[in-house]
Amino acid sequence: MLFDSVNLANSNLESEDVLGDAYQYLIKEFADKSGKKGGEFYTPAEVVKVMVNIVKPKERERIYDPTCGSGGMLIQSIQYIKEQGGNPKNVSLFGQEINLSTWAICKMNMLFHGAKGADIQKGDTIRNPMHTEAGHLKTFDKILANPPFSLKNWGYEEAQNDKFGRFNYGVPPKSYGDLAFVSHMVASLNDKGMMATVVPHGVLFRSGAEQKIRQGFIDDDLVEAVIGLPANIFYGTGIPAAILVINKNKTVERKIRFYL
Repeated sequence: MLFDSVNLANSNLESEDVLGDAYQYLIKEFADKSGKKGGEFYTPAEVVKVMVNIVKPKERERIYDPTCGSGGMLIQSIQYIKEQGGNPKNVSLFGQEINLSTWAICKMNMLFHGAKGADIQKGDTIRNPMHTEAGHLKTFDKILANPPFSLKNWGYEEAQNDKFGRFNYGVPPKSYGDLAFVSHMVASLNDKGMMATVVPHGVLFRSGAEQKIRQGFIDDDLVEAVIGLPANIFYGTGIPAAILVINKNKTVERKIRFYL
């Protein structure tokens, strides 16, 4: 009732980002107070900015987050485009989120940031990817994500007969879903696409099926960088993590790089 008499149209605000910034602030405050559950829908802004600055989204690109939570990576992408002098409305945003409440938060986040055309879908990205075209995965220029760490019930059985061909490098182990999400993202990149995703360190050294998948990425020269992150920066977990950067359009001089 407090705001009933106030016209909150952008034309009456100090800047068009006021409501969006306020909503982002409230999401962060909610995550701070939610402890471990905060990590299910919010990635620290500092990590998001690093990832966005790595992939450098541009106008007229299709940008995708397959585990989008509250949508922070998509919002930061349009902010980056604006900071670079581009038109943030001249970009296509796509996301998928399994949790209904978090999906609703993300939809509101898009609205408050003027991204009304963002295609945010509900559902399980591995078992039922929603962004498809004529029975095939839709492909994107840039992908950013922070999937759930080492998810146990990720869809191992369904992956054995995946109709989208996402597991050509191998099916990840039943007890660790990390590379299932990475494989989905790799399959969702177009032939010039680039992605950055958060992964737990275990993805980098576990043997078996995960070793085979990593070897496939390296053999096909997809990996551009692995960037180690400090411990204890994600909500509710002290698990060390890294940013995995994959680029399907690497120039000759861009070799695999490791930053510690």
